Amino acid sequence: MKLQAYLIFWLLTLFLTSTHAASADGKNVLTFGVVPQESSSKLAEQWTPLMNYLTKHLGKPVRFATAPDIPTFEKRVINGEYDIAYMNPYHYVEFSDNPGYQAIAREAAKRIHGIVVVRQASDIKTLADLEGSTIVFPAPAAFAATILVRAELEKLGISYTPKFVSSHESVYLNVQKGFALAGGGIERTLDSAQKEGLRGVRVLWRSEGFTPHAIAVNPQLAQEFADLLQRALINLADSGAGREILEGVNLQPLTSAEHADWDDVRGLGLDFINIEADQ
Repeated sequence: MKLQAYLIFWLLTLFLTSTHAASADGKNVLTFGVVPQESSSKLAEQWTPLMNYLTKHLGKPVRFATAPDIPTFEKRVINGEYDIAYMNPYHYVEFSDNPGYQAIAREAAKRIHGIVVVRQASDIKTLADLEGSTIVFPAPAAFAATILVRAELEKLGISYTPKFVSSHESVYLNVQKGFALAGGGIERTLDSAQKEGLRGVRVLWRSEGFTPHAIAVNPQLAQEFADLLQRALINLADSGAGREILEGVNLQPLTSAEHADWDDVRGLGLDFINIEADQ
């Protein structure tokens, strides 16, 4: 009996020790969640080279992940499902409070602008010409593409019908095909769509600039991996291969990020996300 009790004690100790080590070391595979501003297949193609690069530099597999739409992505972030996440400025302001994601990198010389696009051939000249129209947006909490655009329309007193179509890519296609008179987006995703062959749309309006998207880490991720990840991301711009990876995801060179970098967004006093974590 003593031997049996000893074996049980030894196995329990081994289990607890290995569990603690796994917790301190992070998961066997790190999940990198990307906000779905474009289709999942397109994002996977763009971001997989970065996942391969990070896997090599962290010594641990890094897996690309996204969601079918932006609200689902928000739900997954608040549930802490991503070890690393690329999220819009408003998402970062919200999710740095709960569940506590911390920014480690952002584009160094970039400011994000909301844009309104219309068909190239339309005779629309100002936002006032959109009075009474249907305007498409990617999601209610898309910072630049939705929140900044809607704030400007409301400031100008322009009446319109909003329609949410799940991604930036869908916004541009809806406008191109004439399903909506105008749509909200950002320059990075419009540039990406045009590289993929989008034609027939033009920018009608552009907002002022704000601190861009954050690359942030789950508060449960071991600090050693957060530090390695940050260095690997910042060092991308130091080589031709790294710059090619950045170009593939339409990002400019990255720099280290601080929580206070998004104080310009906090200063807007926005409070639109209303989701709860799964219990």
